[in-house]
Amino acid sequence: MTYRIEAVESSKSPSFEEAYVALAAEFGPRGELERREVVVRWLDEPSSTPTSSSGEELRRTYHLLVARDERGSLAGVRDCHVVWDHREAIAVVYLAHALVLPPYRRTGLGALLRSMPAAIARRVLGEAGMDASKVDILFAAEMEPASRGDEASIVRLIAYGRDGFAAIAPAALPYWQPDFRDLDGVLASGGEPRPIRLLAVVRFLGHEGALSLPKRLARAFVTHLYAVFATHVRPDHLGALETRTLGVLDALGTPEVPLLPLPRTIDDEAIERLR
Repeated sequence: MTYRIEAVESSKSPSFEEAYVALAAEFGPRGELERREVVVRWLDEPSSTPTSSSGEELRRTYHLLVARDERGSLAGVRDCHVVWDHREAIAVVYLAHALVLPPYRRTGLGALLRSMPAAIARRVLGEAGMDASKVDILFAAEMEPASRGDEASIVRLIAYGRDGFAAIAPAALPYWQPDFRDLDGVLASGGEPRPIRLLAVVRFLGHEGALSLPKRLARAFVTHLYAVFATHVRPDHLGALETRTLGVLDALGTPEVPLLPLPRTIDDEAIERLR
């Protein structure tokens, strides 16, 4: 089966509503999708010079892609951010969401959607005046911990493992995705923030198969992703999570953090280390 990939450039595009509804149906119930107005702002107001809590000046771009089959029907959605630090020559490609609709699974579309951000990153860096071959490029995904009771979580990790990804050991980088809800309203009604514990899944371009990752890139996983989240998450909530995670990372006495292999089969023993 062949697919047409379309870049959605504006929230006014009919494809935007179709893509967002599909993402919301899959990721919304798990609290893993930003509010609609946030994504609209990323598309329609793409100014982007966030500064991380540690002082790095980071640039970012947002990209929303839809895949259509030969009849023009929606088959899948991918969105990602490219966040880079020109001074440190580090770029983190945040693979936010990848969705293949059920009729199109196991047709190769998932692999196609996972491959698209590499070309996007090289183009973005080139447009920023950077030589991508001289930049440390880290592909970063947040994934649910492996669960024997949730085969889909294992299948997703298997797919990423086959593409050269590994997980940063949670003991070295205990990672939390912030609460994407409107926290002003949540707190006003007596609620509490609900961050989500996720695995930090990475692929260091050109270093696939390595058993460890430079600590500065593990740190960039957090600071670059949190620079994206800072566009819509309360700073006190985000800052508390960042302090917690980076405190553990900074306490390590080594320049590298261990990487854990992702499972290659449903029964792989690697699953036990990724819970």
